[in-house]
Amino acid sequence: MTARHACLLFAAAALLTGCGSDADEVAAAAPLRAVRIATVKRGPAEPPVLATGLAASRDEARLAFKVGGVIAAIDVREGEEVRAGQRLARIEAAEIDASVTQAQEALNKANRDLARGKKLFADDVVTREQIDDLGTAAAVAKAQFDAARFNRRYAEITAPADGRVLSRLAEPRELVQAGSPVLIVSAGDSGTVLEVGLADRDALRVRVGDTAEVRFDALPDRVFAAKVQEIARASDPRTGTWRCELAVDTTKAELPAFSGLIGRARIVPATSTASSRSYLPIAALVEGDQAKARLYLFDPKTGTVKSAERSVAFVSGSEVALSEALPDGTQVVTDGAAYLRDGETVTVAAP
Repeated sequence: MTARHACLLFAAAALLTGCGSDADEVAAAAPLRAVRIATVKRGPAEPPVLATGLAASRDEARLAFKVGGVIAAIDVREGEEVRAGQRLARIEAAEIDASVTQAQEALNKANRDLARGKKLFADDVVTREQIDDLGTAAAVAKAQFDAARFNRRYAEITAPADGRVLSRLAEPRELVQAGSPVLIVSAGDSGTVLEVGLADRDALRVRVGDTAEVRFDALPDRVFAAKVQEIARASDPRTGTWRCELAVDTTKAELPAFSGLIGRARIVPATSTASSRSYLPIAALVEGDQAKARLYLFDPKTGTVKSAERSVAFVSGSEVALSEALPDGTQVVTDGAAYLRDGETVTVAAP
């Protein structure tokens, strides 16, 4: 090797040594990646039951006339408040009054015939059988008269309790059949309920007394506490779902007196709280498949992260529940997790 070659090799080695030192200094001076973390929390072992339904007063009455006829007047409008016993509507009473008069006259005649027969029986003119027949005719006439008077009383619709008119289904001068609803009225003190339909597997999980949260599309910023108070034991033949009624608590948040608001319920079955699972934000999952998902666990002592794989049981809203429980207080990386490497040192950004 010539002296020239030796000098060149020495210079190259010095240059490489210098570059390596600069690279190490640059790597050491690079700032730590900032991430955000979340603490794993405990939650129900089974997913909540989600259902959608309509709000209504618990006691809603569909009021109708006992007999058919022409509506003479409807004294209330939709949305009006009513008092118990207040007359709400009536039908033309001429035909009903005529039937009452007819029944009254028939009863009077039957009573006269019975009285005359008793006198003739005392004079041995008629037999005991004839007197019994007259007594039966008088009793039948009395029953017919009572029925006519009963129908006369129900030729008017009165409010069963203090409340509000929800719907007016007919107008004056319309001909209505007996039993056809004319007004729908709610009881003011019966409370508000949300009526939802449950699938068979959900109906088997839910019990009376289970707690729930209810949100209404028209009131997105309000959350109402609720409780299951009724569950049907037979499915609706039209929809195949089981009717479930939730009592909505309106003491802390006022709910407008509108029947038919669309509400979404999140019911937590009591059976699912017997054991619990680990819940973490869905943003903590970096990747996964149908069996497992990868995430990064944060060690607050060393400031490093560790890659881990866990099985996901189910997704609940913006959170996931793991099949395998994590120790209490475990912290996972959320924002920035997609850019991390196993064992990397990080810094926690302010919330």
